[in-house]
Amino acid sequence: MSGSAGKRETAAVAAGVIAAALCGPSHAQLRAKADVIQAERTWVAALEQRDAASLERLLAADFIDTDWRGRLHAKAEVLQGLAERPRRKIELSALAVSLYGDIAIVRGRSVTRPIADGPSTRVRFTDVFAWRAGAWRAVSAQETLEGT
Repeated sequence: MSGSAGKRETAAVAAGVIAAALCGPSHAQLRAKADVIQAERTWVAALEQRDAASLERLLAADFIDTDWRGRLHAKAEVLQGLAERPRRKIELSALAVSLYGDIAIVRGRSVTRPIADGPSTRVRFTDVFAWRAGAWRAVSAQETLEGT
């Protein structure tokens, strides 16, 4: 291959790599984000249904939740309190996922409504997931009441 043809080929490859990088997230990144959102929805379903087995699988052993009052709750405490948790419907919105290798951060809003009468609660949250043992596991959660 002549010098000029080699330079053109190298330039074409470089342009392709740059174009691919500028086109947005890869299929793998989109799939990972979808999997993280599914993990988030599984978490909500486990809370709504008081499904300790699903929650046990989803929360990492070192999981810590910082609730809206600033109190810390380890995985064991979260699981222990699940049965006494009031029955409520949780709606998620404004979900945004950021990926950092094997770490995913989910930011969003939730509105929690009682099954019976009562006030709803609006929360902004940040959840952190880590890819462990072939699945996304929640390692941290933080909730803040909206309007506070």
